[in-house]
Amino acid sequence: MSDNTSNIWIITGPFQVGKTHFCHNLVNEAQRRGYKLAGVICPPVFEEQNKTAITIEDLKSHQRKTLATKRTTETEGLLTDHWVFDEEVLLWGNRVLGETIGCDLLLIDELGPLEFNRGQGWLNGLQAIDNGDYKIAVVVIRPVLVETAQKRWPNAIVIDFQARLKLEETRYLVEKVLLPIEQK
Repeated sequence: MSDNTSNIWIITGPFQVGKTHFCHNLVNEAQRRGYKLAGVICPPVFEEQNKTAITIEDLKSHQRKTLATKRTTETEGLLTDHWVFDEEVLLWGNRVLGETIGCDLLLIDELGPLEFNRGQGWLNGLQAIDNGDYKIAVVVIRPVLVETAQKRWPNAIVIDFQARLKLEETRYLVEKVLLPIEQK
């Protein structure tokens, strides 16, 4: 278990409330300040206001890949209720999360049922947070899994987005999350 558990932030909230948008703002500000980043961010792909895919970006190399596509009834592969995951890209993401040592900001968007319920997916992400080799860790977790995550990281700070944040709220929260990096 990490000594940094109070430096773990769990971002949660309903679908499409702006969790990844907040993470983008956090990453942009951390980059502007010259912080060492590690982890992954997973922006959605929309077609005519419908979420059709999920991409993954390595925050160190900025390499991007398509992680998952919308599930159909005849879809085969690594499945969740709504998505079919590209297993090669999932493995790549897990390797990326295995290389997060010594960063200022570790960001994982997101850990979900694959990791917490099925023991699949980005297990290196769980381990990276447990190891505590970062100044701040921010992890996106869906609401139904927050209690499970809090059992693993009991001192984590939970931010529950119930509505899309206004610009000034986003700026305030970004500052609040990044403050401990400045203090170390």
